[in-house]
Amino acid sequence: MLNKSLWRTATFRLTLLFGAVFATGIALLLSLVYAQTAGYLTQRADRALVAEAKSLERSGPSFIVRRFQQEVARDPLNSLGLFSANGERVAGDTGLRPSDIPLDGRPRDAPHRPGAGPSRALAERTPWGEILIVERDTRQLVALRRIIEGALLWSGGAIALLGLISAVALSLHPLARIAAMRKASDAISAGDFAMRLPITGSGDELDELAQITNRMMDEAERLMGEARTVGQGVAHELRSPLTRLRAMLDHASASFEADDPRRRLLENCVAEADGVLKSFQALLRIAALEARGRRTAIGRVSLSGMVEQIAELYAPLAADMGIELTAPAGADLVIQGDGELLFEAVSNLVDNALKFTGAGGHVAVSAFSTPGGAVLEVRDNGPGIPEAERSLVTRRFYRGQRPPSAEGYGLGLSLVAAVADLHGFDLSFEDARPGTIVRIACGPERPTSRQ
Repeated sequence: MLNKSLWRTATFRLTLLFGAVFATGIALLLSLVYAQTAGYLTQRADRALVAEAKSLERSGPSFIVRRFQQEVARDPLNSLGLFSANGERVAGDTGLRPSDIPLDGRPRDAPHRPGAGPSRALAERTPWGEILIVERDTRQLVALRRIIEGALLWSGGAIALLGLISAVALSLHPLARIAAMRKASDAISAGDFAMRLPITGSGDELDELAQITNRMMDEAERLMGEARTVGQGVAHELRSPLTRLRAMLDHASASFEADDPRRRLLENCVAEADGVLKSFQALLRIAALEARGRRTAIGRVSLSGMVEQIAELYAPLAADMGIELTAPAGADLVIQGDGELLFEAVSNLVDNALKFTGAGGHVAVSAFSTPGGAVLEVRDNGPGIPEAERSLVTRRFYRGQRPPSAEGYGLGLSLVAAVADLHGFDLSFEDARPGTIVRIACGPERPTSRQ
């Protein structure tokens, strides 16, 4: 069965169109040949009938019977009949009847007679008042017509089949090129901005389209690189003076007494500087993940063990906040990945869940197996993320509809998305009713080694 995309290609449709035009032209040509040939043969047979009738009439009534015998012996395809003025047979073929053929002297198709083939016949009244019928067998003419009709049908079918085969053959190469372009486009959409659409060098419209797209990608990559470089440069340049400023503020605060309002003001300034430094650090971390061309720390990662460690790490903080943090026990799941980065990503998810789940709430972090592979999940019963914001929360500095007391700069989920993208994992957000479910689909599991 042909691929559906094959029927939609311009090459396939154009080839079929030209094939249809060609087949129509051939059909018209053969039809004209058929009509001309059949008409010529019919006219020739009719002229023979007329000439035969005139020759018999000229022989006169006294010799016409003898001429009947001579003509039948000379040309067995002829049938002759002579009838009186009132229609009684005088001589000739007993199967002929004057009532079957109009007496107008014009050749026409004779009525079918049992045991006889197709024929043309002429009936007219002789100068002496009798009726003469001349009939000629046209089986050869009909056979020739059928041969021409068969040639017309077979040639038309062969042309249609050849056109279809040509359309398929000519469409396969463009389809292969489109598939290669689609593969390259998918890679670009997945974040491989160094990928370009393939060019065969043929100079056709697909090559021209690929060249235009590649030029656009070159420019887009250049602009993205400049934007990324500017952001990283700003973070690098400002981190050092902010660190010095923080040190000076900390030193200044230490010169005042503990109950001095100026000390509390300076301590607040130090805390703000710490937040800005953390934001810069997160930006540099995300940029480093996005620019990472290869992963050197890939190895076997036990998701179950990592979940237990994160639960132990955040248990005291959750207890202080009055939130129940659980990590359901499950089978040991092992995948291929960067354990340090995955630990950091899940830690950000747990930290985010604790931040937005109020006292008395519940946060669960778990790892489990599905038919599609291993999954890391962080679930809470907090206010949740509105559906309209789920595609936006992984953008840098996006804070959404969070309470004013919630700290952060909107970079935690951006880092999680960068880690998932680096590994080729799928990050998704769902409604827990109430709360939010964040899942990282980690792909196929690896068998646990036995000691």
